[in-house]
Amino acid sequence: MGLDFKKDGHIAKVGLNIPETLNALGPDILFDLYKTWEECQEDDNIRVVILYSALPDMFCSGMDLNTAIPVLTAARKPETEGEKWLISDDNAVGKAMLKYKELDRPVIAAINGYCLTGGFEMSMGCELRVASEDAVFQMRETTLGIMPIGGSNVFLPIQIGSTRAMEILLTGNNFPASTLYEWGFLNRVVPKENLMDEAMALAERIASNGPLSVRNMVKLSRQIKELSIEEAMKKEIEIGFPVFMSEQAREGVRAQKEKRKPVFK
Repeated sequence: MGLDFKKDGHIAKVGLNIPETLNALGPDILFDLYKTWEECQEDDNIRVVILYSALPDMFCSGMDLNTAIPVLTAARKPETEGEKWLISDDNAVGKAMLKYKELDRPVIAAINGYCLTGGFEMSMGCELRVASEDAVFQMRETTLGIMPIGGSNVFLPIQIGSTRAMEILLTGNNFPASTLYEWGFLNRVVPKENLMDEAMALAERIASNGPLSVRNMVKLSRQIKELSIEEAMKKEIEIGFPVFMSEQAREGVRAQKEKRKPVFK
């Protein structure tokens, strides 16, 4: 449970497997993801990585409000190794979620079921994305009075255009896989039972190509943006974190826990 990691020839499979929280991203799983990307980078035999969910109807439910958020907002002191790591580096979340990506292998997201908030943001850090027909995507932070600060304000406009990105970010609505395929966010949409086979076929095709050319194309794609990822991510934190710590954000989270509509004053 937690993170499933398996090497299959030149392909590494990284699976979120936390049924008790619906694959919510808490400090310990974020730390495990960070260490896994480091391990993949150090292993020259790995040419492609597939990120997937071991749960049948949930890719990722987003950041864990009960563990990550209290530590990030200093509501309590860190206790576990993962919690201490989380506050030791301002870019820790971004590194775990592939925004500050030092791994120069392509990562393919194989997305099934609900892909929410932080999970959606992590998929934005992947080079390629394959989704099942039942996949649903949502960035709901604004409905909680929170501004997303995991890279979606930076990555999503680049990937699908600013107007479509703003619709996703500002409404908090659900978006089906078919829409995100039409908008260019997804490479493939396939029947649920074919998801991993399709992701593996794509990974195997890439892995059969020149490893040096693949690695350097992945590296180059991160370095040719007009504004560096690091600068854009810092700006997002600078503007977004005060929103995250506001009374409106606290009201949004309270309302979710109490199963009511928030009252924003």
